[in-house]
Amino acid sequence: MHPATGEQRAVLGGAAFVPGWDGRDRWTLRFLDSELERLYQHADGPQSVRRARTASLIAVVVWVSVALVGPPAVGVAPGSTWMICGGMTAFLLGCAGASRWATTQRRRSAIGLGQQAAATVAVLALASVTGTFATYGMAGIMLTAVFGFSVTRPLFPGSLGLGILYCLGFVSVAVTKGLGSQLWLQLLIVGATVVSASVGAYLLERSQREGFAQSRLVGALHERVDALLRTYLSPDVAATLIDDPDRASLGGVEVEVTVLFADLSGYTAFAERATPTEVVAMLNDLYGVAVPIVLAEGGAVVQFMGDAMMVIFNAPTLQHDHALRGARSALAMQQAVAEVPFADERPRFRVGVATGLAIVGNVGAAEIRNFLAIGDTTNLAARLQSYAPEGSVVIGATTYELIRDHAVVRELGTPALKGKSQPVEVYELLGLRDGVK
Repeated sequence: MHPATGEQRAVLGGAAFVPGWDGRDRWTLRFLDSELERLYQHADGPQSVRRARTASLIAVVVWVSVALVGPPAVGVAPGSTWMICGGMTAFLLGCAGASRWATTQRRRSAIGLGQQAAATVAVLALASVTGTFATYGMAGIMLTAVFGFSVTRPLFPGSLGLGILYCLGFVSVAVTKGLGSQLWLQLLIVGATVVSASVGAYLLERSQREGFAQSRLVGALHERVDALLRTYLSPDVAATLIDDPDRASLGGVEVEVTVLFADLSGYTAFAERATPTEVVAMLNDLYGVAVPIVLAEGGAVVQFMGDAMMVIFNAPTLQHDHALRGARSALAMQQAVAEVPFADERPRFRVGVATGLAIVGNVGAAEIRNFLAIGDTTNLAARLQSYAPEGSVVIGATTYELIRDHAVVRELGTPALKGKSQPVEVYELLGLRDGVK
């Protein structure tokens, strides 16, 4: 497998994983992609430092225990034992202190190989000078190999070389001790243990690297889905559904909301004289100005309907000043749209804002659904919008009552709005008094 190129790595960050992006060297297990290897080393660094320090300190405990328990257990003078164990204890404490330096695989391998080589020599020397090689030499080498490989996990070529060192060291001392027929059996057991420990460390490292690669894949795919979800849903709605998937079920809850309904006046005439490409460009330009404004106020854009847009406040995130947020958004939208290039040649928004109870939740089918606010408040906002003059903002009585201390309005009376059985008090929102935030 070949490493991803620099261009592919850029795509990799966007979750477009090319074939071979996680390729590894068969022997060292290092990722072929240098950037991916760097990320792995960075991610594994703190854990590896703790692992190296822990290994050193555990080994210190073992050697101190051998120094205290060994001489009386085997019936020898403590001098030589204490000297060897003391030397290893000092060396291992030094390795524990140097573990902060072990921030890369090479450095960790250097410390691990150094510890195991020193431990091998110390075990063989201790078993020899105490006259217990035939009994404890093999056990000491096996313990050193298993512990060293499993904890420090050196690169596989290094572990093979160290395994050979274990066997050669054991044989060289065993021959001088005259083990006789036991030599080949003990060598076989030591060799099998060393190989098993080396392979086990290799498999453990491979598993960890595979887990890292999979976590990168899952994380990048999650980021991609999250980004796509937030472009098709209002960010607050997307965040709510991600944090609480139960909120995605059909149905909803009754809550007081402020609904902003905006529609482009003159859209039909513009679409008649313009090409479809020009119509789409116009819509994207105007929505590109309006949407950031309502999002900045905490509004949830729940629907685009061609030349119309519906926004709700106080859902899914609760806002005590939702009516004021809706009013601010509507005024800012109209001002911003009026300042876009060629504004006189393009349709202008008419905006209606209404406040009241609505069912907020998911409407649709099991296969596909929309997050909406359903109820008379939504209908009223749409009717207020249709009554509003081009470029203006019209609000209902409830909205006005909630913001009357801040709003500058012009009374429009109680017109008979289409579809409403009762007259509704209507106000044109001209502005907000200075200092209103």
